[in-house]
Amino acid sequence: MAVASSACGVDEGPASGADLDIEPSDVGAPLEESHSSCPLTDGAHSFNELKGSLENLPVDCVPSWTEAQLSDGFQAIRDTRLQALALPDQPDFPRRIPWLEPENGCEERAPAAVYILHESGYPTPWYARVQSRENAGLTLVTENEPDGSVSWSHHVAPVVRVGGQLMILDPAIDPGGPLPIATWLSHFVAGEVDMAVCRDRADEDGCFDAVPAAPSLPSMVPSQGIRGKLITEWRVQELLGRDPYRVLGDCPPWGGCPAEPAADPSSPPTIGRFASGRDEFVWYPLYVIGDNFVEGLTTVRIEGNGIDALAPISRINKRRILIEEQYPSGVYQVTASNGAQASQTMTLTID
Repeated sequence: MAVASSACGVDEGPASGADLDIEPSDVGAPLEESHSSCPLTDGAHSFNELKGSLENLPVDCVPSWTEAQLSDGFQAIRDTRLQALALPDQPDFPRRIPWLEPENGCEERAPAAVYILHESGYPTPWYARVQSRENAGLTLVTENEPDGSVSWSHHVAPVVRVGGQLMILDPAIDPGGPLPIATWLSHFVAGEVDMAVCRDRADEDGCFDAVPAAPSLPSMVPSQGIRGKLITEWRVQELLGRDPYRVLGDCPPWGGCPAEPAADPSSPPTIGRFASGRDEFVWYPLYVIGDNFVEGLTTVRIEGNGIDALAPISRINKRRILIEEQYPSGVYQVTASNGAQASQTMTLTID
């Protein structure tokens, strides 16, 4: 299980202020209902000031959407690839909001989604925020995490009101469609939590500003904001044995694309890099990232530091091998083989 060090992530950098070229929605936005009678719009309020139970959320304060807006808006935030989210070393590869990085980043994903919807002409959603009363007390079982689950102290996603019911737009929890708020909570809440709906802020301390805040795209400053989550999302796809260019491009897991061609046992495997997790350090466990690995056939030989042996393989798919043997710090030479067909030898440095 992966436990997020900063809950589901926090953007401490400035907003990027990117001017995105987003097509307006074909679904006309009705006039937003006046919230003059809503007790939450009378000034600045913090999350801690407003937090309470699900049953006590002020449903009528949340902006109203139609069913058509709900369906189309969800697809827009899930599927839209933005040039503004392209990483500097991949300028020709526009990215979606990093829904496939579940361990961290909800406080970047939610504002990015609200920004896209606002710029597309939808009534601006609010944020539904949930906070566990226990440290890391929220747990999501997900196929998008190498360990199979992630734990947070809090989570946040866009929320709208449809026919008197609060609906959550959160493809990180369920890319299949929007969820009623109680169903959304059931995916990751097992204990006692506090909740609030917030108009202006998705972060832990804020909720309502003194005056409404204009939605903005989270920071793309290096090591801050959504940029860091885009980098780790890429690395996570490699740890899962997915092709990042494929799943972060035109064939996300929910896209219905045909399966990739199977590995070719008559050809050699290739090794691209080594990893142990989301960061760049390599120690334990050891992931061999590459291509054309064949379950039951591919072997990995590790030589150096007094070791010359085939590594025990815990898990393998076409693009990833997991080795859970712990090797001492040092420099090694690693070769993968499909029978007599060997890869290039790669240098592995374990810190």
